[in-house]
Amino acid sequence: MSTEQKDPALDAAFADIVTVLARDGYAAAWELDPDGAVTFRVAATENACAECLVPAPVMEAILGSALEGTGYRVGRVELPAEH
Repeated sequence: MSTEQKDPALDAAFADIVTVLARDGYAAAWELDPDGAVTFRVAATENACAECLVPAPVMEAILGSALEGTGYRVGRVELPAEH
């Protein structure tokens, strides 16, 4: 689920990633800043392993690929193990 500004292009770009994360027990949210940078946050639910996600650089690459052609870019990725 996106937060702050709602944009169907972001919803579509992240749909598959969000589905995979949800299946593994994670919740995802994102915010878009005025410069077109996306902050993507992943939270572990009680059924997920906070340390079991791919490292941040891998997640950034996955998200960056998903954003190709949208005009947006990855600004920051926040993963559960970082908190």
